[in-house]
Amino acid sequence: MDKRLKALCVQLGKMSSELAAEWMISTYPVDAREWGEALLLIPHRTWKRSDQKRLARYYFCKLPFSGGRGYEVFASIMPLQILVACILEHLPTESSRIELLYYYLVPVLKRFAKNESDRQMIVEFVTKLHVKE
Repeated sequence: MDKRLKALCVQLGKMSSELAAEWMISTYPVDAREWGEALLLIPHRTWKRSDQKRLARYYFCKLPFSGGRGYEVFASIMPLQILVACILEHLPTESSRIELLYYYLVPVLKRFAKNESDRQMIVEFVTKLHVKE
């Protein structure tokens, strides 16, 4: 992480969770070229549950991501049950996009699963995707 991003992390840490989420969304809108910087900053502070959901719902409108990093970021800050619920709200409809989502997301979910409940939720999620493992 470069000096500029480190300074932004410090700045974010001084804000309330709600204000920091607002700042992230306004500074890194999903239609901006540099929106991916948000994914670098998000894991470097603690977020209230409502702001975790707000950020996930906002950035998940870009689903599927073209790599696992975006999923890892959100899996590191929120419970998998909530992560998957937010993803289901933005589930793509095209089969090729669902397959791309599956390809990068499911390994992340499996890696972050903490208990049998998480593992069962992953099985149910994959069933909803209609993708064979």
